[in-house]
Amino acid sequence: MSRLTRLLSENRFNLRISTKMVLGYIVIVFLPFVLFGIFTYYQLYDKLITQYQLANQQSIEQITSNVDTSLLKVESVYSVFQNNPALISFLNDDYIEDRDLIYAFNKDISPAFSFAYLGDPMISEVMVYPRLQDRLATVTVFPPYEEIYERLSGEQLARLTPTRGLWVHQPSGPGGNELTLSYYHKLYNDRYTTELGILRVDLGPELLHELMQGLRNVHPDNDLLLTGTDGSLLLSRLQSDFTSNQVEQLLGHADRKEAHLIKMDGQSWMVNIAELERAGLRVVEVNRMGTLFHTLQSKELMAGAGLALLLLFSVLYYLVVSSLTNRVILLSRHMRRIGDDTVSGQYTGPTGTDEVGFLIRNYNAMLQRIDELVSRVQKVERLKKEADFKMLQAQIHPHFLYNTLETMRMLARKEKAHTVSEMAFSLGSLLRYSLSRKDEVTLAEELENAERYLAIHQIRLDGLEMTWEVEASLLVLKCPRLIVQPLVENSILHGLSKKKGAKQIVIRVYEQEQYVYVEVWDNGAGITAERLVEVNETLWGTRAPEAYRSTGSGIGLANVHERVAAFYGAGSGLTIKSSPGEGTCCTLKMAAEAISDVEIDARR
Repeated sequence: MSRLTRLLSENRFNLRISTKMVLGYIVIVFLPFVLFGIFTYYQLYDKLITQYQLANQQSIEQITSNVDTSLLKVESVYSVFQNNPALISFLNDDYIEDRDLIYAFNKDISPAFSFAYLGDPMISEVMVYPRLQDRLATVTVFPPYEEIYERLSGEQLARLTPTRGLWVHQPSGPGGNELTLSYYHKLYNDRYTTELGILRVDLGPELLHELMQGLRNVHPDNDLLLTGTDGSLLLSRLQSDFTSNQVEQLLGHADRKEAHLIKMDGQSWMVNIAELERAGLRVVEVNRMGTLFHTLQSKELMAGAGLALLLLFSVLYYLVVSSLTNRVILLSRHMRRIGDDTVSGQYTGPTGTDEVGFLIRNYNAMLQRIDELVSRVQKVERLKKEADFKMLQAQIHPHFLYNTLETMRMLARKEKAHTVSEMAFSLGSLLRYSLSRKDEVTLAEELENAERYLAIHQIRLDGLEMTWEVEASLLVLKCPRLIVQPLVENSILHGLSKKKGAKQIVIRVYEQEQYVYVEVWDNGAGITAERLVEVNETLWGTRAPEAYRSTGSGIGLANVHERVAAFYGAGSGLTIKSSPGEGTCCTLKMAAEAISDVEIDARR
């Protein structure tokens, strides 16, 4: 067994995905479902019977609960009469003049009786038995108090309290085959210190008839018995040919409140019992077990239909799995054809809009992104080599220059020629940065190099002023080397060198709408409109760039534009705005998303 488990564990990753899907469905879903269904059918037969008993019990309790609610509604009539000031005054013999009594009866007392009849159609009669006086004796709703002793026993009268009434049942109809209910409740004065009379509310047989009919609607073949709390039979609705002994045997089970099974003369019967506590009644429902067996036969048919549905769903599941696995297999074959030397050629098979389609679309986007990155890296390498070559052309023994400049700086400091010393220091730093082998620098380093370059020209050009407007959070961003100094050089050579008076250069660095901008503005001579169009068209690829690629032996604006565009991607580059006599603004636009990619690659 352990060897089999080990083999399965070792080979589970070697199976095809479609095979895994099918085997997984059979082993994990289909077989457990079938085996569990068979086991449940044969092992839980008794549980099905219990559930059937509970369902029957819940049905009978629900129906009797509705009847109990109707009885509670009838009991609420008592509050209408107890809280009727005119009726209480009449029963307390507070009216001195007969005319006042008649007026109160017509205005307030008689409507209370009408309200009781209208409030519940099952109420057949409402009466009040006055205890302290016999005025209005001719009115039928006020019979003599002595008649109450003919209806209630002394024990029943003793059970009447200020807070509790009493339900009494009595047979009615021809042959006593119907049963009516009456509700009694004592009426008191406002302080509940004196008994003034007794309220009687009679219900017709319709309420109990509806109870029996409701139970029969649920189980048409049932037999019904209505008993008192002492087990005496009050009403019966039998469809089976029970003998008197069998009826007595059924009545012997009336005191059991839960559903249970009994056997009589070789037959099984299910007995359900519900109690109407307010009326002091018990409802006994008897059902043949044949009804239950009929239900079980229906369950067998349902089980067969369930198996058929399982087979149908299995076929549908296989079709769905096939649509999923086929795309995964095609994608896997395509990925095998993609090697280290080949990243082009996107997947062209079916995709869809589900998770697999999402993976396929992202896979194609990844291939496109990789191809763009490879092209960008190749272009950056070409431009870097071009810039390095031009730097080498301008290089003459760099260490000799560094040492010579450092010696000049020390001699100048010794002679207290601080301006010459600072100029030598700035030139040395500028040369070190220009001849550095670093491909990428931070924006702070690039701006510092531009500042050294401007420091030299501030000594050379009178009245040259610098203004810096830089967002400090952007100084840590990565950028290509020598992209700002050429812009400053262009401003000085072409904009400020021939200008008389105040000369100003403003360098701004800010972020806006997912782009980082570096602006170099000067108040120089500016550029004519025709020349500006030519320069911008050259920078953005609509004009041959050879004529504008280099300024002297340095790095031209076209080179700066191409390296920025290659480094940060499409949409990035150099734009020039100018007006003759007002100055020129060179703006580097760098995509912030590409900057984030560079930062991530740098951290790796």
